[in-house]
Amino acid sequence: MVVMDNKYNEWRSLILPLALSDQTVLDAVLAVSAFHLSHQGGSGPMVGPDKLYMQAIVGLQKRSCLDEYDPLTRQSVFVVIIILLVGVMVNGSSDFPILFHMLQSAFDTVGGERGLGNGDIADFLRRQIRRLRVYAAPLLSLEFGVSSIVSYALDSFDCLHYNSRFHPDDSRTFSAIADLQQQAYDIYLQRALLGPRGALDCERIERFKQSMDLFSVGSFGEHALVWPTLIAASESSKQEHRHFFKSFLERQYHSTGFLNLLKALNFLEDIWARSNAHWPALLPEPRVLVM
Repeated sequence: MVVMDNKYNEWRSLILPLALSDQTVLDAVLAVSAFHLSHQGGSGPMVGPDKLYMQAIVGLQKRSCLDEYDPLTRQSVFVVIIILLVGVMVNGSSDFPILFHMLQSAFDTVGGERGLGNGDIADFLRRQIRRLRVYAAPLLSLEFGVSSIVSYALDSFDCLHYNSRFHPDDSRTFSAIADLQQQAYDIYLQRALLGPRGALDCERIERFKQSMDLFSVGSFGEHALVWPTLIAASESSKQEHRHFFKSFLERQYHSTGFLNLLKALNFLEDIWARSNAHWPALLPEPRVLVM
């Protein structure tokens, strides 16, 4: 969930300590971990991931009246939802739209970003929500995708900017990730606005592929390119490009074990098989969060 996993990884430094003091956060963390372990083979977790997942959902339901709680409890509600969104990436669940609408509803209830409060956890939540709402929107509806990218694309880079501050020696890698992210936004918007009859932009996809070639196999930061790759792959028409993007996503699946990537690969095969498919309108069909 971060470009580089080290002492600056807030999922470790902020979220795991919070889980030790908040049972619902702990349930969510354990659920995601159990889902991940259950796909790795072996004896599997002692407690079923679905049970832990439901415990986290019940915990959220008990805190549904956000106006009644102090800022820290409010923050914990957002943390749980975001952790569970990671969970549906791990297990490829179609609960993604439900959880995202839960996040949006909570966000609106507290009055937007100001309602998240202050402090490190609040700042973490702002960055995660800014990224999620842009990456998730095209996977929910065409209209929501266009409006979110147009309105919030710049905000979605906050996570990259924040993490790049701690890794000045890797500034070129962070810049390359940001460039590919912006290219993906442009590809999506062009196709969404042109409709299905516009010619596929092979030159734009070739430029995207050449930019990805800067990342060698297994190199630092390539796992952050899953969402941009899905977008570029959806627009691709040349077999060379399709093979390149498919191989990249397959490699990420073998690295992480996230089942959302298998659904993304199946989706790509489906739209490639459809002639003149308006793929931005089809992205919501799998009901899966890919990022």
